[in-house]
Amino acid sequence: MYKIVKKIYLITLAIYILIKILILKGNTSNLENILIIKDKNIEPVNLVIQGFLSQYPKCDIYNLKDVEKINLNKYDIIIALTSEATYYLKNTNLKNKLIIYALVLSPEKIGVLGKFIGFSIYPPFQEVFKDIKNRYNNIKTIGFIFNEKNYAIEEAAKAAKNLNLNYILIPIDNYNYKNALKQIEKVDIVYLFSDSIILEENNLLFLISSIKSMNKPLISAHKILLKYGIDAAYSIDYFSLGTNIANIIKKNDSLNYDNTYKIYFPYPYVYTSK
Repeated sequence: MYKIVKKIYLITLAIYILIKILILKGNTSNLENILIIKDKNIEPVNLVIQGFLSQYPKCDIYNLKDVEKINLNKYDIIIALTSEATYYLKNTNLKNKLIIYALVLSPEKIGVLGKFIGFSIYPPFQEVFKDIKNRYNNIKTIGFIFNEKNYAIEEAAKAAKNLNLNYILIPIDNYNYKNALKQIEKVDIVYLFSDSIILEENNLLFLISSIKSMNKPLISAHKILLKYGIDAAYSIDYFSLGTNIANIIKKNDSLNYDNTYKIYFPYPYVYTSK
């Protein structure tokens, strides 16, 4: 009698395990139903895609101009690369989708900050500022130059505070350059944030030449600004950004939308100097 009961128990257990495996396989298959929308055929975009495909070889990739030809509702996860692709998704009525954006300069202006999962154009400020303190001797105060205060400024301020690094916020617009330059005199090093006003070529050249005339080290998140005269760039690694996105999707394998208000700072970073 005991052997019969034991046999029935083992058979029941085996059926239960089989059912659980089938359910898990069903859930995992959702993660293969992924769409990437890109707007530009440029190296950063292509490297992000390569990094993502190294983790998720099965996904569809469409250019923004071709998206209207497909049914977006058949996808569980949609990744938008570039501001234009992200703006398109923001204005598309999609429900019960995990939407992720990356390579977006100003998510606040597009209106997606806090609505989708985001990946910043900046690497983690905590790690960047640690390295700055190691590379530059006697750095006590850092100046943050920006046009409009945003999520990145707030994160940078938190990181500086955590590392006992003083900071001064130096907003720039077309009317306060003189006052801003006075503020720059008070700092030991300058971090140049990226937005449309700062990156306008005439403004950029004026700022860089003015800061360099004060013998202040100047850093940014964009390697391209080395050509304009900055001293060093702490930029994101685009291939790693793709793998970062894949890892977040793996953590959200049950399509849990609780994390959609978060923005991630890709790691590791790439340090480049003149």
